[in-house]
Amino acid sequence: MKRCYWFLILSLLVCSANAQEFLRIGSGLAGSYPVFGAKVAELFNKNIDGVKASTFAGPTEQSLVKIQKGEAELALTYTFEAESTAQGKGELKTPAPLLRHLMTTYGSFHVIVARKNVDIQSLADLAKKPYRVWVGPKSSVFWPMNMAALGAFGVSLESITKAGGVINTAGYQTLMQAFQDGQVDVAFFSGPTPYSLLMELDRGAGFKFLGYSDAEIKRFNASLPGTSPGKIAANSYRSSPAEIITPYVVNQVVVSANVSSDLVYKMTKVLNEKYKETHGLFAGSEEIIPANALLHNRIQIHPGAERYYKEVGLIK
Repeated sequence: MKRCYWFLILSLLVCSANAQEFLRIGSGLAGSYPVFGAKVAELFNKNIDGVKASTFAGPTEQSLVKIQKGEAELALTYTFEAESTAQGKGELKTPAPLLRHLMTTYGSFHVIVARKNVDIQSLADLAKKPYRVWVGPKSSVFWPMNMAALGAFGVSLESITKAGGVINTAGYQTLMQAFQDGQVDVAFFSGPTPYSLLMELDRGAGFKFLGYSDAEIKRFNASLPGTSPGKIAANSYRSSPAEIITPYVVNQVVVSANVSSDLVYKMTKVLNEKYKETHGLFAGSEEIIPANALLHNRIQIHPGAERYYKEVGLIK
């Protein structure tokens, strides 16, 4: 009897020691998200006992909806996208009230890019002449930004086609080759500066930026709360060396409300105390610092994250 008792105790201890909490992290499809998501998973696995974190690829809004459905625990997204998806105002029209803020990370510049040899001076020209325009798939996190950009110039998908233009809704993987091959005239990108995808175009076919007037960028920012005017410094890219003013959007890590406060506290602590390990991963990663951890957030903060930020004085 005693032998059975001790065997049972030992079995329970072994099971407890081997128990793991799985963290599934939605890390987008391209650009800096997969790189940053992999680093987040690595930091959690190295610094939090009993955690097994991994990333998965997919459109950002779908990742946020997966959190709502219990199919993911965390995701990388833009602050405006987290808010719109939480409220069910995204393209999928699926409310995700379980989304909670964990940490604001770094910013991205949303830019309008045209092939160097294309005769176009402003995005407004899309409603006047036929151009081949890449806007991406509706499921992409970039879709609302691309639509906001068109709207800021008084352009719509209908006005593009009415002018004889062609709308391309393929993914980024298809866009890059199509742009290089001269099959796309105008496209939209969002990323830090310098951005890896734009650097690829810079080394190939080349490009030119289409800028915003003050009024146009105000209309963009008004349509996507939480965005602001940003500046890309001169000579950031060989193809288009002039300084431009363009919308600036902010990224964040979101977490499910169903993840325990103790675990979210540990995750928040790791990302804020090991932030220097993310620097150098990509251009703009140096913006990932504790002082920015709450900037531009537009959703409810997770109690575990709130506890950490109160401890360090970021929340009074």
